[in-house]
Amino acid sequence: MRTLIIYATKYGCTEKAAAILKSKMHGEVLLVNIAKEKAPDLEGYDNIILGGSIYKGKIQKALTQYIKAKLPLLLHKRVGLFICAGEPEPVRTRELECAFPKELYNHARVKEVFGYEICYEKLNIFDKFIMRTIKDITKSSADLSQEKIEKFAETICLP
Repeated sequence: MRTLIIYATKYGCTEKAAAILKSKMHGEVLLVNIAKEKAPDLEGYDNIILGGSIYKGKIQKALTQYIKAKLPLLLHKRVGLFICAGEPEPVRTRELECAFPKELYNHARVKEVFGYEICYEKLNIFDKFIMRTIKDITKSSADLSQEKIEKFAETICLP
């Protein structure tokens, strides 16, 4: 079974989650950061997994543009969707639902919020200001769920 994981990341959490997901998958798995590299043709892949992080309520523009361009093909594939987000429930579930086109969201075999990781020292000045004033966050923190990532990997591969 061949799997393609296409993701976009701002500070690295989604990249880390995608790498963990890859390690839990069986068969050939290719990781592609769509913001930095071109994705291969979808035809040779059984599973297509799309993931991004929520930043100002949206996933990365590069991932959104890719999905828009490939939507007809994606709707004929086995698809999984994930986001990395730090909001509490039920906000994070709404963020997941709003991150992807409704048609793709409804088509996806599995969808999940993997959690978050904030590396405070990596944030730019503006993002540190936002985190400090709105979220009262002044240091790094993480809650990336290994359990959710493992369950996602199992589910996407079910016949």
